[in-house]
Amino acid sequence: MAILNIEIKAKCADPTFIRNVLTQEKALLKGIDNQRDTYFKVTNGRLKMREGNIEYSLVHYDREDISGPKRSEVLYYHPRKEDLVKQQLLKAIGTLVIVNKKREIYYIDNVKFHIDEVENLGSFVEIEVIDKTGNIGADKLYEQCKEYLTLFQIENKDLINNSYSDMLMEANLVIKKGTIQQAIEISKQIPEFENPYEVSDYEKRLTNKMHLILIAFWQGKPAGFKVGFQVEDHFYSWMGGVIPEFRTNKIAKNLASFQQNYVKEMGIRKIKMKTRNKHKAMIQFALTDGFYISGLEEDINVNESRILLDKEL
Repeated sequence: MAILNIEIKAKCADPTFIRNVLTQEKALLKGIDNQRDTYFKVTNGRLKMREGNIEYSLVHYDREDISGPKRSEVLYYHPRKEDLVKQQLLKAIGTLVIVNKKREIYYIDNVKFHIDEVENLGSFVEIEVIDKTGNIGADKLYEQCKEYLTLFQIENKDLINNSYSDMLMEANLVIKKGTIQQAIEISKQIPEFENPYEVSDYEKRLTNKMHLILIAFWQGKPAGFKVGFQVEDHFYSWMGGVIPEFRTNKIAKNLASFQQNYVKEMGIRKIKMKTRNKHKAMIQFALTDGFYISGLEEDINVNESRILLDKEL
């Protein structure tokens, strides 16, 4: 059965202050754990193997990426240290990223607290309000979470909306404005593009229009691209893709976010795109990102029909 958690993560400029508050509240210190979290490449949620002296478990969780209290559905499996679970997963699906940290673990009733020192990221405090039995309910968990936010004097500017794994991956990802030639070179490495557009195709679309060419680099290597241009009152997200070997690094999501933020800053409030019916993953990605289906350009071959999608910014 999945355990319901409401969680908060925040930057921590003064771990001693948090320790003092926990001592005053008579929190139970379970110990200090040196942990290595190996995140695996999965398509849904997050899957990690946590290796520590206090905590040793395989964890899958789905969690909201918001800066305040986050609802999370968590599944735990506690293998023996001699089991080969990690090695099996490494061979089967591969490593996404590894997080090393020193963690102080505290408890007050159903609330768990972490003071973390994360390698290459810094100091953080976490609050996990846990309902293991289903008898507490989400409303009470949110209430408890907010009480400790106030007690720890955590400000909104210090709240973190994603995981340590995401933060480390973002450190590996750089998105820059690029050139037509860079976009073409990447498109040639994307198998879905059977006949990649040439320079003349791009020039025809982009000349004399407000446009944006984005190139994503993963650890310095070109990994993906996204190209769009303004059409009257909206922005048309025309072309884009990620090279297959980089597709579990959330590059498409970050490219879309960069593009949409740029467009919004330009004062445009609607973005449009279209994709062929056969590109199921692209359609699913767009719907998850907040687009809605606005039309259909039919083709004799149903797989070649184009799905029109809109999003309000």
